[in-house]
Amino acid sequence: AHDEPNMRGWSLVVTAMLTLLAITPIIQAVESIGEPSYTNGDEFVYVGHTAALLNDLNEQWKDEEGFEGVTIDEVEEFTVTQRGSESCNILDWSGDCTKAIIEHTVNMTVSWENGSTNYDNDSLQMSVIYEATHWKSRGTPGWEKLDSSTKTTTIFSGGGEDNLLEHELNVVQLTKRVGDFPATVRVGEAWDVEERSESTGVERNRENRGVWTEAQFNYSEVTQVSYKVIGEGVILYGIANEKTHDVLSVERVDLGNNVTTIDHFVESGYLAKTETWQNGTLTLSATLTEHRYYVNEPHDVSTSSNWIIPTMLICLLFVGLIAAGAGYAAVNTAAKTRVETHEEP
Repeated sequence: AHDEPNMRGWSLVVTAMLTLLAITPIIQAVESIGEPSYTNGDEFVYVGHTAALLNDLNEQWKDEEGFEGVTIDEVEEFTVTQRGSESCNILDWSGDCTKAIIEHTVNMTVSWENGSTNYDNDSLQMSVIYEATHWKSRGTPGWEKLDSSTKTTTIFSGGGEDNLLEHELNVVQLTKRVGDFPATVRVGEAWDVEERSESTGVERNRENRGVWTEAQFNYSEVTQVSYKVIGEGVILYGIANEKTHDVLSVERVDLGNNVTTIDHFVESGYLAKTETWQNGTLTLSATLTEHRYYVNEPHDVSTSSNWIIPTMLICLLFVGLIAAGAGYAAVNTAAKTRVETHEEP
């Protein structure tokens, strides 16, 4: 009888341990990753870009007098759809390229305190539509092309008038990477890459369907990027984190821009999650929540390919920044109609 309390204690401990084991995901070893073999129509949906855009807009407007916030009305999450392969030319590359379509749409309401603006209901509606076509040199990580369009529409009423502001940003980005890439991406591998990019674009604005005003721009950049395969892990997702991706995580550090990204890849090589920090601040965390892969083909993993990440989703942060910038430009223009308050002398 003297030992009964201890026995009951051990029973509770064992029960707790079994419960933890039941809810703790089991890590399936992902020792290396290969190059994905996409089928035309394969689709990958990522959640996180909308939150990044919303946070950025709220952050830029937080000090505005009377500003209450930006809320999401409707969203089509960031979706990547594979479109097979085709011959392409990217800088000094000419050969076979994988092709993908990228789409992301967000409809929002921007609100101010009651009576603080000339807008009806002290709010305006904004729509940001991002569309892009992406090409990547096949069998080598060296070359990428991203042809993107961000269209921002802002609608508000005030003073008996309806107003429509339109902002478009069209950018073509060409990228070349040179480095001593490993034959297989596996734990412990590390390598450095010189990354060269050239971007050209057109920015256009107009009000109430009037004449477009536009400006062209171009810029180039050379930066050093360090890669390191940092380990295996499990990515949780789903409403109650009930689903998992077994992944191999790769850290890449853009030394020139102080940007650190950790990409988490499944064994087949496609991206399950990406996290980006700018100057130590987390700016993007996007997770694969839905996907269609190998629809009509058996699963076959190749770990001997010369494919090295990053793949098409190198543009994730770039996309978020473009959308946020475009949206903020439109709202900033609209805000000129706000009520100005002046103190009486």
